[in-house]
Amino acid sequence: MSDATPPVPNVAVPSAPPPPDASPGSPAAGDGKKYSSWKEAWDDARVVVAVDIAVLNTTVSEPQVAGGMMSKHVTYLVRTEPYTYLVRRRYSDFVWLRETLQRRFVGMLLPSLPPKAYTPGSGGRGGGTSEKSGHVKHRMRMLGLFLQNLVEIPYVRGDASVLAFLSVQNESEFESARSATSLHDLFTDTSAGAVKWRDALRSASIPHNGQRVLMDFISQLEYLEGHLRKLTVSAKAIADKAVAKRAEMDNLATLVGDWQKSEEEFGNSTKFEYPNKSGAGMTKVLGASKDVLNKWAQILSFEPTIVESVVYAALAYLLQQVDAFKNMIKLRDATIRELQKCERSLNTKKEEREKAGGDGSRPPASSVFSFTGSAETLNDAIDREEQEVRGKRRTVEAMARSLFFSEIDRFNEDRRATVEAAISCLAASELMVAKKNGKVFTSFFASMQLECNEWSQKAKDVLALQESVGELDIAD
Repeated sequence: MSDATPPVPNVAVPSAPPPPDASPGSPAAGDGKKYSSWKEAWDDARVVVAVDIAVLNTTVSEPQVAGGMMSKHVTYLVRTEPYTYLVRRRYSDFVWLRETLQRRFVGMLLPSLPPKAYTPGSGGRGGGTSEKSGHVKHRMRMLGLFLQNLVEIPYVRGDASVLAFLSVQNESEFESARSATSLHDLFTDTSAGAVKWRDALRSASIPHNGQRVLMDFISQLEYLEGHLRKLTVSAKAIADKAVAKRAEMDNLATLVGDWQKSEEEFGNSTKFEYPNKSGAGMTKVLGASKDVLNKWAQILSFEPTIVESVVYAALAYLLQQVDAFKNMIKLRDATIRELQKCERSLNTKKEEREKAGGDGSRPPASSVFSFTGSAETLNDAIDREEQEVRGKRRTVEAMARSLFFSEIDRFNEDRRATVEAAISCLAASELMVAKKNGKVFTSFFASMQLECNEWSQKAKDVLALQESVGELDIAD
């Protein structure tokens, strides 16, 4: 498919879903391909999905307040290239998308969402629903990270729910698409991405020491969470201090401007009997000083954005991912407990049928009534619970396979890449800031007709002298 041809979201029911009892290890689970590593599987998925869906770049921007007094909410403009999709989505739409994909791609660690409500320390510099509030800006940035990281996963990039989220503009049509694309799970979806994910799970094996490996990994997550919490607090403090520094620089420039006005008065012979003969020169120096301070303050205004949008956002996202992984493991454990409960209930009913001489036509001891009002027979209950047990077993198996095939290793690789990208963006941003600063201060020397190199050497001498003193332990 060419970049100029946007894909149409497929909201139709798949015509030939796999059998209900298909497990990750059965031929019906995928197209039969086996992989030696998770990276090989992901590369193959990229190739297969790219036939129909180009590599996507998404942005989340332009928050707007919508709705009335009782239903006020914020919507965000979601842009997708190369298809030039433009839609508006609210936070609950992002939640729907993640929950839908979580049911469909069992065991996959999906990108995480920021919290909806503002809490102190959660990012930004204030709550409320105003599109200009710091919290909304921070959440916009985090939603952007979520969406871009999501479409970079080859398995989900061509998913019908993803395409509907990105492309369907009409609100009622989007509601219909939401309903239609939420119908299928991992074992009934026939999209290319779901088929390749089942292939990946078929290639997985669970190590004999899998539980110990998982416990070790959980302990690593605990340590990592502690580090990230401290780092996010530190990054937030730096951003707040950058805001304060910019405000103080604005104030300093204003004070210098007030001083300049007084110096102009000091040189006025109609106001002072002995006017300042150097008043013109002093006014020039203060004017140039005010100008350079104002320009420096403008450059300093970039610092909070750089720290919050690059460093803090990356750390906050990693912290969210740690929490998401812990929740995924908790969900696996909860599903195992549900499976065990279902197995116990099933065994009880089978024993009950055996005691009845194989007669399962009567209702079980714990009778369940159908919608028609008639009691469910023992045989019906056993059939139903056997199907439930099969479904939960394959879900638990898929969760375990995904953990050891790709998700632990991918989580570690993704956080390395996230840190590298954040620091690289920080370095590039600060280089641009340094260039702007260089231009500002160079223009000061030009306006004052001063030699920059001469004053650079004098500044080095002053700074070197201060450094040579070090820390002093002074008693008096």
